[in-house]
Amino acid sequence: MVDALERRRAVRVSVVIPVEVHDGRGFLLHGTRDISTAGVFFDRAIPHAVGAKVTLTFTLPGDELTIRCDGEVANVPDAKGYGMGIRFVGLTADDSARIEAFTKDLLSEEHQ
Repeated sequence: MVDALERRRAVRVSVVIPVEVHDGRGFLLHGTRDISTAGVFFDRAIPHAVGAKVTLTFTLPGDELTIRCDGEVANVPDAKGYGMGIRFVGLTADDSARIEAFTKDLLSEEHQ
């Protein structure tokens, strides 16, 4: 489980990436609001319950390799509205490194 301190250390960047969110009933395609090595946030998604298990499949812009990992709904800011944060579970070290490089590249572009 990722604690609050670890979440704060994970740099979030605002970017829209299409992500397939698979649950026990099928899958939906959502666009991220932001991403970090800890997880993703979808601001326009009808939320699952906190603690719900899902599988995520996505490709980072400019990358050819697909990332597939389990996730857990960690945050639903407004249970009557839209939006949910999903924490990555079982993300491989290689995939984590690719996400970290991607977020750092985006941040450096923003500061130019």
